[in-house]
Amino acid sequence: MKKTSKYLIVSAVTAALMIVFSLLLIAYDKGLFDLSFIKRPEPAVTEPSGTSATAEHTDTEEPGTDPADETTEPDGTDTDAPGPEPGIFDILHETYPLGIAEGYSPTELTYDPAVMKIFRVALPVIPQKTDEIYVMTRTRYSVKTEKNLRTITEYESSEPRMPVDVYMGMAVVCDGGKLTFCDGTGKTVFTYEGEEELVFAYERDLEDRPLFRIGEQYYIIEDGGLKESDYDKRDSRGLYFNYPSYFGKKEGEYRVFRSGSLYGIKDTDGDNLRSAIYKEAYNYSDGLGLVNFPIMKKGVLRDDYNYLNEKGKVVIENFDPVVIRDEGGIGSIYFDGGYVLIRKIKKDIRDNVIEDDEVLIDKKGAEFDMPEGYKLVSYSDQRILVKKDGKYGFYAVKGAWIADAVYDSAAPYYEGLAVVAKGGKYGVIDLEGNFVIPLSYDHISVCSGGIMICRSAETGYEMYVKTAA
Repeated sequence: MKKTSKYLIVSAVTAALMIVFSLLLIAYDKGLFDLSFIKRPEPAVTEPSGTSATAEHTDTEEPGTDPADETTEPDGTDTDAPGPEPGIFDILHETYPLGIAEGYSPTELTYDPAVMKIFRVALPVIPQKTDEIYVMTRTRYSVKTEKNLRTITEYESSEPRMPVDVYMGMAVVCDGGKLTFCDGTGKTVFTYEGEEELVFAYERDLEDRPLFRIGEQYYIIEDGGLKESDYDKRDSRGLYFNYPSYFGKKEGEYRVFRSGSLYGIKDTDGDNLRSAIYKEAYNYSDGLGLVNFPIMKKGVLRDDYNYLNEKGKVVIENFDPVVIRDEGGIGSIYFDGGYVLIRKIKKDIRDNVIEDDEVLIDKKGAEFDMPEGYKLVSYSDQRILVKKDGKYGFYAVKGAWIADAVYDSAAPYYEGLAVVAKGGKYGVIDLEGNFVIPLSYDHISVCSGGIMICRSAETGYEMYVKTAA
């Protein structure tokens, strides 16, 4: 009986202690009191809706996410954001500014990037239609053989022209039949609105001035108008294209003189090196001068083209001249860097022509060895324009490639610059094959008196000018 009562008392006390302990835990949990020896846990943080509870704010946030970020403009525009890439014409216009710098002037001399600069020049008048073609009449010449004697045959040719083009160192603007001629600075030197057709002669007089024709009369531009010229076509240099004034000029102490219809050669003292016995004679170049002397061969009177040295001795004899005397014959008549362009004709025993090609020869008459598989197209500035598989390139007579045959078309070098085209776009390269104007325009003229006319659908017509100090 005593054991049972003791058990009940112990159980009741234990239950009471458990109840008290539980009440104390509930009170502590509700924060009714603290115990110094127990560290209360930090309360949980509730994140805003849609935000990960694990996200942390760091100093690596993207610029502009912090309202206090100073790189953000009030309108939300980032001042460090790159703008649009500059176009090819933007680059060209920055490279070649508008207006010729003080101390520089247009030049026809061979382009040298070390001492020359190129600028753009504004023309005073531009035609309204940038794609209109007009027809110009020009004089052309070719070598024609009749009864074994060669004669230079003159004929007029209609030639399509762009509304802005070049002629003998001038820019020519055609607008509604009105012709405006400008020099390399953009200044108008002459305007023609006559009823008679003004023919571009593609010749220079003895004072190097460009020539025109109306009917049979030659004219020059002087004091803002046309002036009759006493030019005699027998004084021609044998060149009929946009050649610089220094082409075919008198070299050294020898000069050609005329007596009646025949030619001879004199030195500076007036002494005859050769009497007037030649049907044709041209000024010396690289120490050699071209003459044409009709002689009897096998009972037949024939032309005999020769090169004479400075003693009047024949050093290259009996060869055939280039037939075409316009742009295609740019490397003929006058030696350039020790080479000149001639025709190579081979005939069979019946005198039938089996080969007729243009080749380069040196001052001893030896033929230049062309790169295998390449055809010679023209020669100027000691650079050969070549063609292979329908593509064009340039090769130097010193034996180095200037530009591989990768261009769809190309013009000979003029004044140290050549126009090339690829993929329908035109550019200009220098004597080393470096681009002066990249492939960007829809048309570019040859360089004449330093002037190049460029046209694109984006820019219209622009005039680039080669200058020297």
